[in-house]
Amino acid sequence: MIWNGGCQCGKIRFQLLRDPLVVYTCHCHDCQKQSSGSFGISVWINTRDFRLVSGVLSIWITQADSGVMKECSFCADCGSRIHHAGIGGTGILSVKGGSLDEMSKLRPIAHIWMQSAQPWMRKLLDEEMLFDTQPDNFSELIRVYRAQSGNQSDIGAY
Repeated sequence: MIWNGGCQCGKIRFQLLRDPLVVYTCHCHDCQKQSSGSFGISVWINTRDFRLVSGVLSIWITQADSGVMKECSFCADCGSRIHHAGIGGTGILSVKGGSLDEMSKLRPIAHIWMQSAQPWMRKLLDEEMLFDTQPDNFSELIRVYRAQSGNQSDIGAY
């Protein structure tokens, strides 16, 4: 399935050429700021499966709560974050779920960086996969996501 998305003003348009490797919510400080909410939705995709259809992405570099330096891509006109990736990383882009046209089809499998979550969130999430910080290994999240979504994309090792 091809997923379409773009920024809020419409100048940036992109496609995800394959289904996500995993979808989760992130409660780190950066995701709260970039989403103007209590968490962000992260959609992992291999870099090779992201296609910019129109517009030019602007980039800024910041340090994640994990300490990793990451490159953030956004629309220079409206400021919408499109994706980010660790510098020198694994070839994975974390596309922002809110930038996808059909966001309602996303099914997050876990919540990470719960130590930064708003205090009322834990009461709402009592039966979910919760991690205080970022998992050391995303393999279990990817496995559970694949089992629930039917996605059989090649995942490699993460």
